Amino acid sequence: SDCTLDPVFNSATTEYSCKVPNSVSSVTVNATATSTKAKVRGLGAKDLAVGKNTLPIRVIAEDGSEKIYNVNVTRKAGATSLKNEIIKNTAIIANPTLTTSSNNTSDASGLYKSTDTNTGEPTYYFRGNVTNNYVKFAGFTWRIVRINEDGTIRIVMQDGINNNARYAFNSNYNNYTYMYYTNSQAKTTLESWYQTNIGNKSDLAKNVVSGAYYCEQAKAKYDDSFTSGSAVMTTYNKYTPDFKCSSDGNGKGLVNASVGLLTYDEVVYAGGYLSKSNSNYYLYNNTEFWTMSPAGFWGSRSSSYVWSVSTSGNINLFIVNDTSAVRPVIILNADTQISDGDGTKENPFIVE
Repeated sequence: SDCTLDPVFNSATTEYSCKVPNSVSSVTVNATATSTKAKVRGLGAKDLAVGKNTLPIRVIAEDGSEKIYNVNVTRKAGATSLKNEIIKNTAIIANPTLTTSSNNTSDASGLYKSTDTNTGEPTYYFRGNVTNNYVKFAGFTWRIVRINEDGTIRIVMQDGINNNARYAFNSNYNNYTYMYYTNSQAKTTLESWYQTNIGNKSDLAKNVVSGAYYCEQAKAKYDDSFTSGSAVMTTYNKYTPDFKCSSDGNGKGLVNASVGLLTYDEVVYAGGYLSKSNSNYYLYNNTEFWTMSPAGFWGSRSSSYVWSVSTSGNINLFIVNDTSAVRPVIILNADTQISDGDGTKENPFIVE
């Protein structure tokens, strides 16, 4: 009753397998033969060690011939900290190249460390073609972006909400204020999705941290001619990304919420760059999706722009009434426990 047995190869195999939680320390094996004259051995209570346990069932036919059926029961290891699993990756010391996409450099893929944060405490972030940062949570697949400087864990959903449905960031566009996430329709759409899928479910919401973890500060703009009200922005090719966030001249900066989006800076650190196609970094999913970072206001067109990521994996800018997917970002508790997985696509970390 603790697991569902699946044939290892096909319906004719003598090998069957299942997994049980770490809390299951023993099972009872019951089996009957189709022939009442056959004898079945290997039944009864069986203790389980952590890992794979092979429980043989021996069937003796009426003519004396024997056949062994192996039931392989894997007892999962006990819960462990997601943060500790991430830190098992050796942090890359070299500074990444942030003036082009990661696939156009010799940068190693993996876990990097930066102290360019508000507090000066380090953040550990993934960059490049990372294959061990998959997480299963709330029925969705996510990718680990980084460990924040306070030890909490930032993850982004692998796909956009509602099967990569496309949403306008804002239907209004003719004022610089519409380039801000808190003034957008993307925010209300995303928060509604979050409440339905996570926030209203106490067993899931307990893993998520709310607070000022998201940044809508106007920092990098597309062109020297772009304006941004009273905010001071730097043109992208002169801008150095960081993990800092403060209020800009328009009073916009840290956003206190339970869900948000990636920033321009986080996409650059992950391996994206403007007009540089990149299908070889972990944020690539062949879908256009919004960030929450303003790209500036183009006065000659009276249009607000926001940074986005295109289907080719490159950073782009969209006018706010264009449509793109919305990939939610949430912050997991620093002590989040996982019950299984190694972080690969085939065996993602599973949040308890």
